[in-house]
Amino acid sequence: MKAVTTDIKRLDLIRFNLAVIPRLKSTYMTVLVLTLFVFAYFCWKYGFLNSLSVWKVTVPSAVGGGLFGTLCGVIISTVSILLMSSSKKGVLGKHEYSLSSKGLYEKTVVNESLSKWDGITKVQIVGPYLLFQITGYLFHIVPKHSFDSVDEFNEFASLAAEYWRNAQSKPVI
Repeated sequence: MKAVTTDIKRLDLIRFNLAVIPRLKSTYMTVLVLTLFVFAYFCWKYGFLNSLSVWKVTVPSAVGGGLFGTLCGVIISTVSILLMSSSKKGVLGKHEYSLSSKGLYEKTVVNESLSKWDGITKVQIVGPYLLFQITGYLFHIVPKHSFDSVDEFNEFASLAAEYWRNAQSKPVI
């Protein structure tokens, strides 16, 4: 069994969000949907676009609106996460993570849990973090700074990835 103890800080949550948000498919879907809404609003308000010069203004404006809306959503989400996160709730503070063939074991001041490997949707390194994605928006993160060396971090990450890959390749009975 391989184990590590980490101390998750608010700065870790900010850095993690900045590292993972550009990699999520949902981020780009949000930009697309908001862009289409802004475009539809322009068409509704000003009528269908009937000249190239109007298209040249409307399309970049719609894309800008989609990007701006997504950025606002990211900021609001990040602020909400930071306001709701505390060591009393088990999000911040000391986390003990252990890897075994059964799964990822986590222990905090408020809970102990085992996430079985076949229930984890993704294991990967994202920036300076080892990411265990449980659902679309539920993650366990292990910061690289929790280890004495980069080699220890890589060894822990490799073992986690190996356990996870082995669980994914097993047939469901």
